[in-house]
Amino acid sequence: MKALWSLLIGLLTLGLAQGVPADWPDPFKMQFQRLQPSAIQPTRAQLSNGLTVLLVEDRTLPFVNGRVYLRAGAIFEPEDKVGLSGIFSSVMRTGGAGERTPDQIDETLEALAASVSVNTDNLFTSVAFSTLSENLDQVLQIWADILVRPRFAQERIDLEKGRALEAIRRRNDQPTQIAVREFVRRINEGHPAGRISSVASVQSITRDDLVAFHQRFFKPNVAVLAVTGDFNTQEMLARLERALQGWQRGEVTLPSFPPPSPKPSIYFVQKETNQSVIYMGNPTVTAYAPGYSELDLVSRVLGDGFNSRLFTEVRTKRGLAYATGGAQTQGFGWPGFFYGASISRVEKTAEVIEIMLAQFRDLRERPVSQEELELFRNNILNAEVFRFTSRQAVAERIARTQMLGLPADYYEQYVRQIQAATPADLQRVMQQYVRPEQFVIVVVGDRRQFDKPLSSLGNLIEVPLE
Repeated sequence: MKALWSLLIGLLTLGLAQGVPADWPDPFKMQFQRLQPSAIQPTRAQLSNGLTVLLVEDRTLPFVNGRVYLRAGAIFEPEDKVGLSGIFSSVMRTGGAGERTPDQIDETLEALAASVSVNTDNLFTSVAFSTLSENLDQVLQIWADILVRPRFAQERIDLEKGRALEAIRRRNDQPTQIAVREFVRRINEGHPAGRISSVASVQSITRDDLVAFHQRFFKPNVAVLAVTGDFNTQEMLARLERALQGWQRGEVTLPSFPPPSPKPSIYFVQKETNQSVIYMGNPTVTAYAPGYSELDLVSRVLGDGFNSRLFTEVRTKRGLAYATGGAQTQGFGWPGFFYGASISRVEKTAEVIEIMLAQFRDLRERPVSQEELELFRNNILNAEVFRFTSRQAVAERIARTQMLGLPADYYEQYVRQIQAATPADLQRVMQQYVRPEQFVIVVVGDRRQFDKPLSSLGNLIEVPLE
């Protein structure tokens, strides 16, 4: 490997030394027609129990994949049981199901070279399977048992609670982990997305809590299943009817929450380290609200990659940061946030904060150049093709879109808005939604090495490590 790498470097060096042929085009001026991926339209059906199914046949390989989505995310945990959803999803998979013990499920799936997984985020729990098509019926039954009839074995609950408590014990080891946690907590203050687990909340979780969470949210008539692979659509629907018989429809009432109400301040966490971690920003809009697409585009100008303003100003020109960037996050159900972040030299902490704030203000005060806009617009549009590399990913994306109640052409609308955005549009949304004077700023670092007190930059709140 080293020899091949040395040969490659040698060839590149030789090419540079000899010069680029005069008739070669300038790579930075080359233009290519955008690829137009063909749209994939799943077959849509509904089982007798109300489960919506999206099916995409794909006979190229002898595999079948499926994933069902349910609105059973972390924001729906009881307030005094934060951490429940993570333990729930782990033990739902590992704690046995139907008539099978945990070990029997693992051994059967291993013998069949198949998998069943359960994952939870803020909004959804999903239960997925992947199998060779010849083993589909066996794997479907295990998947259905885990989905509908989990056993939640107590010994597996104890194991997962122990792991969660150990994660809490270790979560202050890394400055970046502290900064991300505290920033998400502060910028989502007043909303369940800002909650963090504690020793008390994890210790209070019982098997009855997991059973109640499952009974409350796992109803087929409010779920969407995406299935792709080597199957016949009508036969697959019949298989699903058999596998999921007994899963009864029911009413699910989702709680509503007020939007986040963060308190603008500098939140400082003392941590002995040779670098500071800085996050700053404010809530903006949901991912389907007017202005989101333009905010996403201007956030790329601010902090997406080597050509972004934060990278250029903080790292390239001044050498003050190990890493820096920013983004507009997606928000579904509550606003996302526009933010910048930096892992910086500890003795230049205040200077970096001031430079970062100046970049936000500049994007509010002056329109971006057309050249900048086109660079980052093209980055977004050229990446569009990668959304269609997998039929499975397309079907699952359509399923999530339906679960969120978004228009079927949600992403196409986003692309059209990116294509139409002007420098004036980007300045408008910056002025409308991004307010540096109202930022939540989180700093993790060693104050003894700072270039000046953080209190000189604004209202300072010290956050003790829990």
